[in-house]
Amino acid sequence: MRKIRVSSLLAVSFRDELERIVFFNPEQELVTAPLLASVQRYGIPSIVEDGASLRFRVTSFGPLQTLYALDESEEPERLAGVAMFTRESATSIVVLHLAAHEDYTSLGKWADVAVVAQLVSAIRNAAMRTHGIRTLRLLYPHELRLQVRPRPGRASLPAPVHGPARRPRLVGY
Repeated sequence: MRKIRVSSLLAVSFRDELERIVFFNPEQELVTAPLLASVQRYGIPSIVEDGASLRFRVTSFGPLQTLYALDESEEPERLAGVAMFTRESATSIVVLHLAAHEDYTSLGKWADVAVVAQLVSAIRNAAMRTHGIRTLRLLYPHELRLQVRPRPGRASLPAPVHGPARRPRLVGY
């Protein structure tokens, strides 16, 4: 089993691989229309060196929050995926871009690691700890809104009586 670590920091030494995964990803054609819509609305993400780390920014929001999935199963560790997101309003976080190394997508040899799902889960967990955030919006492969917490004045759904709640399965693309 592969060991994935999600981090908000990525060393400058990963720049070439980050550029390849984000800008020259061989599976981008699977999400061309929503990817182009995101770029037209928010701007082209650019990589910025911030000390010894890499970050992203877009013209609409400036610096973005970014999470990186690193596969620690190899030495040195390998960049498996990246997610760029920001708070778009008082109640919502939007995930502007998701990219995974082709080995970690739903078609890759390590698809079972579910790198994209791990990144989305980490963003959702951060959203749950952020005051006021109620929804998480993903732009592609198709727009999806995930409820982080119920709207004020609305009761949350009761927990199931028998067994744990089933969570939707998210797969990489």
